[in-house]
Amino acid sequence: MANEVDPALLLTQAIIEGRVCLGENPATGYARLHDAGGDFVAEVPLNANGQYRFFARPATWTVKVLVPGKSAEKQVVVQSVGATKLEFSL
Repeated sequence: MANEVDPALLLTQAIIEGRVCLGENPATGYARLHDAGGDFVAEVPLNANGQYRFFARPATWTVKVLVPGKSAEKQVVVQSVGATKLEFSL
């Protein structure tokens, strides 16, 4: 990612991060984080490279991406601290 996470944070924080692409190009839009019950938790804009990052506790999460004219979602189980990668190709 453009701004790398301090390695010390990876010892204490769970992170969900990834990239959203339209074909081979980075997407513009937003990523949303929802908990296991479907409740909205957070939203971040995709950066210029189509990347996003959430700090989250270990749990089951759904990441929804919203880009002009398209959307997608994926569920991820974060079991421990460290980075969990979740990529989208639309």
